[in-house]
Amino acid sequence: MEDNTSGEIAGTKMNKKGDSANASYYHIVNPSTNIAVVGAEMTHSFFTNVTTITVGTQHALDPLTTIKARANNAGKASALIQHEWRPKSLFTISGEMDTKSIHKSPKVGLALALKP
Repeated sequence: MEDNTSGEIAGTKMNKKGDSANASYYHIVNPSTNIAVVGAEMTHSFFTNVTTITVGTQHALDPLTTIKARANNAGKASALIQHEWRPKSLFTISGEMDTKSIHKSPKVGLALALKP
């Protein structure tokens, strides 16, 4: 991973089995609001010869609440809203849908992570 002072992070990696490679880029536009307009990832599987490109964004509504969204070239779109209601305790609502298979029901999830 490479990190510099302009708020850009780029990296590449290969999984342990060597059957897929991953490249990613993340650009923080405004550190005070934690907005990342460009977050992109490309994964290539050598076994299936399939490449997936995912683009995402996030925005801090306030210091305790973050929204995130992403979509990929396979038609999957997802979003979440996460709120830290106590220190290190998070409540998350998320959803995902396959835009290429409208007949499939979207997935919705709730999560509660508690830290003492």
